[in-house]
Amino acid sequence: MLDNKMENVTARLSTIEDRLTSLLDLHLSGSVPASHAARHPSNDTAAPNLASSQDQSVVAEQEAPAPMDVGVPEDVVAVAVDAYFFYCHNQPYSFFHEAHFRRCLSERTVPTHLLLTIVATAGRFCSHPYFAGRVHEASVDCANRAWKLIVSDCFTEGTGTEISAVQTVALLGLFDFTAGRSRHGSAWVKVGMSVRMAQDCGLMLENATHLPYVEQEERRRVFWSVYLLDRLVSCGRGRPPAIVDASCHLQLPCEEVVWKNEVWSKTQSLDEMTNRAFTVPQSQGSFAHVIAMAQILGRSAQYMLQEFNIRSPHPPWDRSSDFAALESDLLHFESSLRIQQPLQQVLAPYISTDGVVDYHTTGPIIFSRAFYHLCYCLLNHPFLLKRRIDTCRTLAPTSFLTRSSDLGWLHAQHMLALIRDARGLGCSFHSSSSGYCATVAGSIIALRTGDSDLAVSQRAQLLLEEALSYLDTLGRHWNNVSSMATVLRRMVYDGFLGGSLCSSELQRANITLAEEETLWAVVDYNTMSSTVSEESLNNNQDLSSIWLDSWTDLFGVPGDQLAPLTPNPL
Repeated sequence: MLDNKMENVTARLSTIEDRLTSLLDLHLSGSVPASHAARHPSNDTAAPNLASSQDQSVVAEQEAPAPMDVGVPEDVVAVAVDAYFFYCHNQPYSFFHEAHFRRCLSERTVPTHLLLTIVATAGRFCSHPYFAGRVHEASVDCANRAWKLIVSDCFTEGTGTEISAVQTVALLGLFDFTAGRSRHGSAWVKVGMSVRMAQDCGLMLENATHLPYVEQEERRRVFWSVYLLDRLVSCGRGRPPAIVDASCHLQLPCEEVVWKNEVWSKTQSLDEMTNRAFTVPQSQGSFAHVIAMAQILGRSAQYMLQEFNIRSPHPPWDRSSDFAALESDLLHFESSLRIQQPLQQVLAPYISTDGVVDYHTTGPIIFSRAFYHLCYCLLNHPFLLKRRIDTCRTLAPTSFLTRSSDLGWLHAQHMLALIRDARGLGCSFHSSSSGYCATVAGSIIALRTGDSDLAVSQRAQLLLEEALSYLDTLGRHWNNVSSMATVLRRMVYDGFLGGSLCSSELQRANITLAEEETLWAVVDYNTMSSTVSEESLNNNQDLSSIWLDSWTDLFGVPGDQLAPLTPNPL
């Protein structure tokens, strides 16, 4: 049966390859079928005029094609754009300058594929009747249509890569990554494509000084958002990042208020900001701090999740080890992130006396702190640390194990306190990656519920319930966060309630293969995001067909018709 399935996979992939090759040959010979050209306008096509006039002649349409209909009512697009900038912008990605985007929207110069992607991304937060009872269906339809336009415009016509295409592919990669098992298979490839497209545009270089300041900064932020996405999806086994730090020759994002005012500001590069030998201290914007934490997070994931020695093979307690270097870098940023100051005090300038929050500014501040605590949680997670120590040829010092256990527990508590304080202040912290932060911290807390100290055990139980409640809330909007709540509960149900994993006996603890997989699921971002739901298992859904459909959708079949969405009856 497995052989038959693999033959079926091979045959379908061969069909896709043959059709793409045939289409490319036709294009190069100048004989692309008119029907295909009509369905797939070039990337220069502007966003549609949904009320386009009907008195255009057929000849005029052939000479200057009218903008393609998005297939979504104009008021729905407007609501989705508002929702995107309210709920998604700087959470934590910063792909757009809002005022510039809205100007382009009013001028109808936003590409159709990008508008569809915005609707797909923000639909989960929209209360418009159009999405009532069909949020997932409508969002997936928009994402599929956007991807097919990208494939036809960018991958078969030989056109140069536009920054809008990078924004679209990166957001579609994020959409697939967070949509659950049915779409997760293609997410890793789409994120990788967004990296190559960004590099093809030269976004990692300061080479666009001829553009207005607002567009220069948007190019930087698109690259750094792709960098951030690359680092976050790499928080798993066998998932090395695609972007090399040494290739990032552009400056970091400027302060939010500077960008809003559309003026230029000189900032440090990533290397300058992370280099402690750099003698000129400089204040950085909050999104720059997010990128700095993402850089350390990426290295922490490589070291702890992928067991990759970055600089040296020394054991974690050795001062020359990668573990020590990572902790040292985190200490270096403790003051610039103002970790010791209460969150309310740090955010006070961005919350009015009436309680109105500047979400675009507070978001990066909260995320930089969350990633800071996440790094400590990964470095000191009992399960990951045991695996790391097991590669050493000597027993770990008891003092190191005790210190690490205490640090992991401390920062797990800080993570939950950060979430609690941010929500209490009315701030926005509800992305898929915030769910990952809560899950990793929650897994450390779950281990402490079986602590021999009754006070610690009782506190851990309360915090665990708080973490699960937060994940349940996020899970209403993100399919993969719903899976995170499931895997964290499964960890508790399977009996991982402390014991030797939270003591100096860590190195001697015995973990079965089944237990190991359960623990991997609460620290590996990819595993927890692609976990098969209980409903799929109960329905005996064919997982091979899910995998195949995910890859078939990746490059599509050129002959597929882009059927417009059917709006909900109002």
